[in-house]
Amino acid sequence: MGAVRASKPRFRREGDAPRVELTEDDVAILRCIYQHRFVRADDLYRLFPQRSKDRLSRRLMTLYRAGFLDRPASQIDRFRQGGSQALVYGLDNAGARFLKEKLGSPIGATDWRSRNRTYTRDNLGHTLAVSTFLINLELECRARGDVSLIPFENMLERAPEKTRNSPMPGKWPVQVQVNGSRAQVYIAPDAIFALQFKKDGQTVRSHFFLEIDRGTMTIAPAESVRRSEAFLYRATLLRKFLAYVESWRQKRHQEHLGIGNARTLFLTTTAVRSSAVQKAARILLDQANVSASLFLFGTDQMPSLSKSYLDARGMASYLAMRANLSV
Repeated sequence: MGAVRASKPRFRREGDAPRVELTEDDVAILRCIYQHRFVRADDLYRLFPQRSKDRLSRRLMTLYRAGFLDRPASQIDRFRQGGSQALVYGLDNAGARFLKEKLGSPIGATDWRSRNRTYTRDNLGHTLAVSTFLINLELECRARGDVSLIPFENMLERAPEKTRNSPMPGKWPVQVQVNGSRAQVYIAPDAIFALQFKKDGQTVRSHFFLEIDRGTMTIAPAESVRRSEAFLYRATLLRKFLAYVESWRQKRHQEHLGIGNARTLFLTTTAVRSSAVQKAARILLDQANVSASLFLFGTDQMPSLSKSYLDARGMASYLAMRANLSV
């Protein structure tokens, strides 16, 4: 009988680290994971279909053992629950050094492995919801061929110098006011991206801010809170809507990012919650006399597409037909 190959531990490196010569696919994987922060192995299989699942799985293990990739410990609870689970990968220190020294990526000095350990299960779940959505969108754009996904790191090439040099270029302040009280709050979308395509022979871009709600944040506080200064200092979806509306009014994101109009996509857990979120936003938009087309609403699991709801599978087609952002 042939020898049975022992499986290697999922979350512990044993033995000497293998010596690795990075291939073009390896570098693309490192850049993808750096861009998204954490990515499921299943999503990497879809992004790199030229590699068989088994071969890519073995290569990911090699990159993990060599210190180029990490497997955040906060995912261990998912495996304890049983069933088949896709491993989650983040960038490790050797991978970060390669991207910084060889490719000039804007990676600051940090211990990536230690950063990965600080991620809680909830934080990891939110990050994966964002990365899976963007990967679904990228694959849909690939399938169409007439629309391209422009990630935030590429959008920064057109941003003002101050923003490009900022340690947090995806975050900007905006002044908000409620019932005579004023405060400065910050907008930091879960993702910023553009879709690029041809229109009337010209290359155009539509810009988007993505907000993914995991169903844990209060939609709107009590009426007494909404009428008080406390509203400006409590994290609610309604305050988030207000910040985006004021950013649009004051052209803050245009100044910060050097872009034109942008829509905000709010995706949440269920159609029922999405309807409740829309209701709260609609009241605010009506009061502010702002076009409802500033926002798009849906869930990250919506199987169908309509004017108000969208998911990643249908988004590229939907947005390609609505290229003219006249909000």
